[in-house]
Amino acid sequence: MTIGKFSGLIGVIVSCVVLSLSGCGIDEYVYLYPVTNPHVPSADSANNYFSFLTSDNKNSDEASGYFKGFEIYYRIYNSESTRDSDVVAINNYNSDNPSSAYSYLINTKKYCRLSCSVRPIDSPLIPGSTNDRIVVIDLGQSIKPYEISVGGNPSLYAEPRRTNNETTEDDKRFIFDEFDSGDSDYTYSSSGKSDTVYIQAYALAYGYDQSYKSIYSELCNLGYVTLID
Repeated sequence: MTIGKFSGLIGVIVSCVVLSLSGCGIDEYVYLYPVTNPHVPSADSANNYFSFLTSDNKNSDEASGYFKGFEIYYRIYNSESTRDSDVVAINNYNSDNPSSAYSYLINTKKYCRLSCSVRPIDSPLIPGSTNDRIVVIDLGQSIKPYEISVGGNPSLYAEPRRTNNETTEDDKRFIFDEFDSGDSDYTYSSSGKSDTVYIQAYALAYGYDQSYKSIYSELCNLGYVTLID
């Protein structure tokens, strides 16, 4: 091989490597920022609700075209100790494996996606924006209205809805009489309380990568709301 041909071959190889690194052969890693500032719910009516600050600003700036919004996942318990045990396991997994925490949450711990009465099948629950917003979710036992409000506006959401194996409208609402032991979103314990349930929730940013595969941020623990019959 002559020096000219060898130099030409090296040039082709270098060009291919540069093109690959710039997107020809290597996918760009997409990172989504989790939500922040979760309100800590308590059983008193002044604080018995979920709330957090979205991470729209960072996600729309740094994951433009991939970031789509936010989802919330929940599970209902009648045993506080069972809820506590699950939360410790989920939080530990989230710390150790943030990139796969979503899968653990829905497949291992069987958490269900929160929906709403206005857009019951639309995903994500909270579409992305360019500005951070305060989200408030009330399940009916606080001084706030029974609604989902984003940036102070409940018009796109109205009432929160369950996504379980039931079919009637009432079965989809967070009504105490509709919490049945066979519901797919309910971890029922025979030794648990008969007049109280604890609804634990997590929030995640949602989007997709270059291959249109769904991706999620690490989990944000929103705590739990207490509903009493």
